[in-house]
Amino acid sequence: MMSAFGELIINRVPLAKKEMLQAFDQADLLALDYLQSEALLNPSSNVLVVNEAFGAITCATTKALCALGGALPTLWSDSHIAHLGLQYNASANGLPVAHFVQAQNTPQGPFQIVILRLPKSHALLRDQLQRMLPQLAPGALIIMPLMVKHLDNAVYQLLESLLGPLTTSLARKKARLIFAKNNSMMLGQSPKAEETHWSLPSLGLCLQHFSGVFSRTKLDPGAQVLLDQFPEGPYMQVIDLGCGNGVQAIMAAKKWPQCKVIGVDESYMAVASASINAINNSVEDQCEFRANDCLTDIISQSADLILCNPPFHQERVIGDQIAMRMFAQSAQVLTNEGELWVVGNRHLGYHAKLKRWFKRVEQVSAHPKFVVLKAQL
Repeated sequence: MMSAFGELIINRVPLAKKEMLQAFDQADLLALDYLQSEALLNPSSNVLVVNEAFGAITCATTKALCALGGALPTLWSDSHIAHLGLQYNASANGLPVAHFVQAQNTPQGPFQIVILRLPKSHALLRDQLQRMLPQLAPGALIIMPLMVKHLDNAVYQLLESLLGPLTTSLARKKARLIFAKNNSMMLGQSPKAEETHWSLPSLGLCLQHFSGVFSRTKLDPGAQVLLDQFPEGPYMQVIDLGCGNGVQAIMAAKKWPQCKVIGVDESYMAVASASINAINNSVEDQCEFRANDCLTDIISQSADLILCNPPFHQERVIGDQIAMRMFAQSAQVLTNEGELWVVGNRHLGYHAKLKRWFKRVEQVSAHPKFVVLKAQL
């Protein structure tokens, strides 16, 4: 990556043998060029970077601030992959690792400069802004880099309602910067992270969600289909892969009281929500939830059931690379007689894709939109 702060090696993680996607975009470069052209960084700058995917901006500002003798920036994110990307790319460039704050927690200021990549979720954006503003120094500058195609009226109006008047840069290579100033003259106490609560009377469950959790106000339709066709068992070692709010893990623990359940997700807010939900539904002794890159570091041949409702996008990037990684790692983690149960949209063609790693793949249930598949080695 060539930016105003020099050349850096910036890779996507996990590393792929043949990577087709870049780990930064033109909006990142535009933001870095603006920081340099306006001479915004100085030894006393306290910089907050929010929601970036692989640490490109954070590493570049780390390099600049180290050269000035300043403090390390802070990256605030809901993504465990982003945390891994920051660590990998800092190491690859011989840089110290910037501070990292998980999204359910609030970074403590005062911050003079914020570089905010807008998340796809409006609820997460609102929650982050409401908690971030009390941590900003008077007159702090908020820079929001984005690709023009991702800016719509709803996002702009939400930003105006929380930040006040906005200005924008000229577009460059389909990227643009949005600017806001913190007009408050006083630092304050941030509100708690936003949570929603709802129940599933048919299953006897009460669920609690932080703002960044997928399907945070109702049961995900795919999850409902899998719950309707839940495996019979019994099973002793269960993994909920991409656990989200933990509903599949909790149902497994309730159905098989002797089993142990591990729930993994790359969202820190999901893991925090699932952990709370396990306690609220009295299965915390059976369940453990981890922020993880799929099944990395899970012991081989340790599970006899894996439940999986794979994502088909990562923020705004649509693709099946995450699902394929989940399937490949599941084949390593399952026992010889173990089962992988997958729910997915029909059009994604998981039945054929699973056959790369599993000898037996059968359709358990059909639905107008979803399909439930059982795969065995």
